[in-house]
Amino acid sequence: MKLARTAKNQLEALIADAKPLSGDFFRSVAFRYFHPDAVISGEGTRLAGGRFVPVGTNAVYASFDEVTALYEVTTRKKALRGRAQIDIGEYPRLTYVITVKTRRTVDLAAKLPAELAAVVSRCLRAHQYSASQELAAIWIGQGIDSVVFPSATGSGRNLVVYLANAGAGSVAIRNRDQILAALRPANKRRSRPDQ
Repeated sequence: MKLARTAKNQLEALIADAKPLSGDFFRSVAFRYFHPDAVISGEGTRLAGGRFVPVGTNAVYASFDEVTALYEVTTRKKALRGRAQIDIGEYPRLTYVITVKTRRTVDLAAKLPAELAAVVSRCLRAHQYSASQELAAIWIGQGIDSVVFPSATGSGRNLVVYLANAGAGSVAIRNRDQILAALRPANKRRSRPDQ
């Protein structure tokens, strides 16, 4: 994607004005990804990429609220399969609270200058990730470690954290030890032959 000079200058100003971000965010996952470490590994984005994440980049997505996290799941299902219904095989689902602390965050959900806002709007179109991935490559190369962006569902905000730029400990599962302790008894019961 070729950026016009004005949009490029606006993007550079946004990158230069990157601010720290910290807080708790939400991520809904299917049962096969229940392990807390899998939720924040970034392996899925490394393999498949996604909006604002080029293939080969370990990144973690989250939403600012639980409702947006669930809408994101159903919107993705609709994009992939033509319907918003979550497959029965995707249940049970678990919504994790993810604690994030990054140093340099670009906020695409804030009021942007008109030219850059038009570029971001194009990046949020359904089924089209290439423009957003090209844009992301620019700020990833300049050391941005997280980006806030409007949900493509029409309401809410999302976050993506680029793990290589953000560094160790930038993303953590809240209550990880308690979650693992709760999963252990379930694994023991499941491995018993009489169950």
